Order: sequence, then C-alpha cells, then structure tokens
Amino acid sequence: MTSPGSILEMEEKVLHGRRVRVWKHLPPTFRQFLLHTLHTYSDRQFLSSPLPAPRRRHPSSQGGSSSAQTDDSRENVTFGQVLEKSLRLAAWMRKRGLGVGSKVMIGGRNCTGFIVAFVATHLIGGVTVFLNAWLPREQLIWSIRMTNPSLVLLDEERAEILGPYQYVRETDLPDMFCWSGSSYLPTLLDVFDTPVDVNPILRGDGLEDLGPEGDAVIFFSSGTSGFPKAVLSTQRMALSNLWSGMVAPARAALRAGLPIPPLPKPTDPQRTLLLAIPLFHVTGCLSWLMRAFFAGSRVIMMRRWNTEEAIRLIVKENVRVIGGVPAVVSSILQSPSLPKDQTFDTVFYGGAPPSSHMPKEVKSKWPKGGLVQGYGLTETNAYVCSIAGPDYLDRVMLRGPPVPICDLKIVDPTTRQRLPTGQVGLLLVNGPQVMKCYLGDEVATARAIDEDGWLDTGDIGCVDEEGFLYIKDRLKDVIIRGGENITSSEVENALYALPYIAEASAVPLPHDRLGEVVGAVITLRPSQNHTRQIEERKIISDIKARGTLARYAVPEMVMIHEGPLPKNVNGKILKKDLKLIIQKQWEKRKLERSEFRSGASRSGEIAVRAKL
Repeated sequence: MTSPGSILEMEEKVLHGRRVRVWKHLPPTFRQFLLHTLHTYSDRQFLSSPLPAPRRRHPSSQGGSSSAQTDDSRENVTFGQVLEKSLRLAAWMRKRGLGVGSKVMIGGRNCTGFIVAFVATHLIGGVTVFLNAWLPREQLIWSIRMTNPSLVLLDEERAEILGPYQYVRETDLPDMFCWSGSSYLPTLLDVFDTPVDVNPILRGDGLEDLGPEGDAVIFFSSGTSGFPKAVLSTQRMALSNLWSGMVAPARAALRAGLPIPPLPKPTDPQRTLLLAIPLFHVTGCLSWLMRAFFAGSRVIMMRRWNTEEAIRLIVKENVRVIGGVPAVVSSILQSPSLPKDQTFDTVFYGGAPPSSHMPKEVKSKWPKGGLVQGYGLTETNAYVCSIAGPDYLDRVMLRGPPVPICDLKIVDPTTRQRLPTGQVGLLLVNGPQVMKCYLGDEVATARAIDEDGWLDTGDIGCVDEEGFLYIKDRLKDVIIRGGENITSSEVENALYALPYIAEASAVPLPHDRLGEVVGAVITLRPSQNHTRQIEERKIISDIKARGTLARYAVPEMVMIHEGPLPKNVNGKILKKDLKLIIQKQWEKRKLERSEFRSGASRSGEIAVRAKL
C-alpha cells in the first residue's frame, strides 16, 4: 500500500527536531491544492447553500416549525464561481496588507461565504482561524481576542451579534466584515461583484516564504466543558488528513483482493454529499470539505441539523454520501420519513464514539453502501485510525489500525510506562499530523505533548496483536465503583442493545460508601415514545436478563429523557449537562428514601410502645 511509487508512498523527515514518517506525494500547501482542484473541476456544480433566512419579528417557538428549516431558497455555485469570488476576496485582502502568516478568522454557519473566505485566506498564504459560531457572545469575543486575528469575516447572524462591539474600545476587536448583506457590519458584496486584476494572486506574488511547515489553520478544541483551546497546525499537519483519508478504502480493497482505488479524476461521475456538521470543526473542514474539493463532489449544506430537513434534501438532491458524527447517521436510520428504497454509496462517521450496534444496523439497512469509521482529535487534525469493510463489521468496537504515518502507544496513566499488548491504558499518539501547539498556552501544550512528540489523547484503550486500536472511554468518563473501573461505553453499548433505546449516556452517581455508582440517561426510539410499557424498572431488568454487564456495572438509576440528549455543535453528548440533571434526581430519590425509612422507623417505635 505504501510501496515506492504508490500514491501512499512515505518518506522520513526531521520536523521540529523529531524524525517522522510523512506522505511523500502530499500537496505542500493548501493554496496549491485548492488552486489545482478549483481549476480541475471548474465547470462542475459545487455548493448548494441555503440563502440567509429572513429576520422574523415574532420567531416561532422551539417546538414549532421553523422556516429556517423548510425555506427552499438556495444558491447553487460551481467550482469556478467559488474560485472567482475567492480570487477577488484574496486581492482585497492583499490590498489591506495581509499575506503569509496573517490570521483571518471565519465565523458563521455552513454556506458559500464561509468556503469562499476559507479559500481566499489560503490563496494569500494566510492562517484560517475557525470561530465556533454557536458560542455565546462573551465566548465569541474571548475567542477573537485570544487568537488576535488581523481580520474577522462573518455571516449575517454573527454580524448582528458582534457588530455593535467593533467600536467599543474595551473589546479591542479587529476589523470585521460580513460576507452577505448586513446592517451591523460593512459588507463584502461589492468586493465579490467588482472585477479586479487577480493575476498577482494566481502567480503567488509575495508568497516566496509559503511552505509545508508554515502555519495554516487554527481550530478550537471541541471539548464539552470549559473554554476551548486554540489548536494551531501547519500546512503539512492539516493536509496530512487528505492522504490519511485514503488509507481505509485502500486497505479494504487490498484485503478483498482488489486494486487500490485510483486518485479522483475529472471524468469520474460526480457524487453528492450532505454536509451535516459545522465547517468550523476539524471533521467538517478537513475530512468533509477537503474531501469534496479532492473528488470534485457536490456539497449540500444546511443551516443547522434537522432530521426532517436532511431527509427532504437527501431525496430532492439525490444525496449519495452521508455521515459526520454517529448521531447524524442514527437520526437518519431511525427516521420514519426516510423512503424505504433510499440507498447510499458511502456512510462515514467519526468525531464521537458510535455504539457497537451501529455498523451492523447500517449494513442491514443499506447493504450495498460502503461503511467507513475514523478516529482522531482536533489536536491530530482528524485521522489517527480508520477502518472500512469486513474488518469493521467483524469487530465493531474496532477503531482500526493507525494510518501508516502515525504511531500509537498505550501507557499507564500515572507512571506513563508502556503497557503490554492487549492491556487497557492511556492512548498516546505520535506523527506529523499532531498539532504544533495550543496557541498562547505553553503550559497546556507541555501537558499535552511530551519532549518526544507523544500527544496525550485523554482516551483509554488497548492495541491488539495486529496493532488494531480499541477505544474504551475518555479517561475522565470512567466510573469508579468501589475500586472497580467501569467504562461508560460498556454500559452504553449494553443499553443500545435494547431495541427500544435511541440514545444512551452513562454517568457517575455519588454514593456514600462506594464513591460512585452507575447512572444512565436514555431516549427512546420514535416508535416507543408514546407507549407506557418502557419504564426504568423494565430497562434495568432487560439489561440484567441479557447478562452482558457485570453486576456492579448495571445502572442503579435510568432516567428517560424527553427529546434528544443535549449535544455540542459537533454531535458529542454533553455529559456534564446530563450529570447535573440525573444527579439532582438521584439526590431527590435518596432523600425520599431516607424520609420513608425515617417514617417507617417512627411508626415501628409507636407500635412497640403501644404493645408495651
């Protein structure tokens, strides 16, 4: 697969003082890659994006229907039109003095303007800073100030939120512009519509210092608690994901006795994919958007995730590729609105742990579709491991072998000594795709990456004799019951095995004697929501009857949650929110039991005295 002359050929280099394996044929910069693909597929349809939603005087309630989900007003642009807009914006940036290394922050929903801003920044050798658009105003301002960009480009919603603060001296914000119409910030519409000389941009004038080891992207970590960290990576670090994404299909083909799939060609049939996760997330940008550039795919975008709107677009636009995070796939799988004859070419997910039952459920529903799972982090620019084909179906808890440029190590979380094969411990990762640093936080960087370049992932898992990785849990999510370590994933998979469970999250509950016991919050599948047969006692009884969990791992309390479990914008379940909800009920239940026992005790005393 990585033999000399192959597209996945590797070579050794010394980068940042460390010897690593790198992809030999990887494009050196985003600029070179983007110019090539935009020219190659110039006449193809590229983006289908919802137009800005009209502002409402009386917004609908959260539970009602929203025109933001059903409005069919969309713009469709070709690869060539994206290039034309991007070149004009890049020329405008250069006139403002921006160039190699200049940080440009991009904030907004998935739309054409976002992608044009991304391309334009890289055409001048800049660094794209991806603002988490769904953060509250205070955290948006904090994110801007801590990364200190030269320029901020926003959609109309973020312009309305941040526009009034541009001229407040205390906020110390840089120049901000809106890529669509706005009454809160200067707009870039005239920039897009006005022809200019873009030949200096095409020639790369002034970009002599641009190279693979230069800074390229800043993503904010997608943690589910606290303020996010700004993850800075170089051109090579971020672009490595493009080549790493070819590993799983290549390996699956070889295992099946087939040749490795060739690089995409302009003559290949165009496929349409549904972009269901934010572009400001590493998976949305580096795995989905960059793959669409690479293959010349058509991209269907949504304002925000909504299952009914997603299915409407899937049917209308003939979407052939779906995925993102497991929650997206699960929502489509379980929706009664999906036509029974709907098929897909590929289902790909990563970014959050899937249930052990998802792979076989996907293949049962769409047997001819390819199934790919990836494991990685923001700090590794997505791919660390990937798996596709029969290997994944045979071992559903598998995350795959590491991509060839990457090394794994399982260590004791306390001593950091390497553990034997098969033993569960803390996962460390090393390779050329590991981030450069947490911007502006040397202490956090030193805690995350040791002197030899090993990144602490915060995940616990093990590696088998074949070098395949199994992820058990986040280290911080392990439940310790009387000295017994219980991974939340083993409890969640036992719950997912019950046919009426839609979503599940295992969390610790405080216990006076044992320290912690297992609790769980679940949602029911749509067909079960209106029955009264499913209750806590039945769920716990069914888990015990299956015998897949040790007695001490069976939940002491199961809360049935109305509606989807709370998630961050990247589809990860917010366990900290669920802990607060279920622990409050747990304490209430303990109090009620205590009062009941106290009342029963007093009744016994009265009875004894009466007899005396």
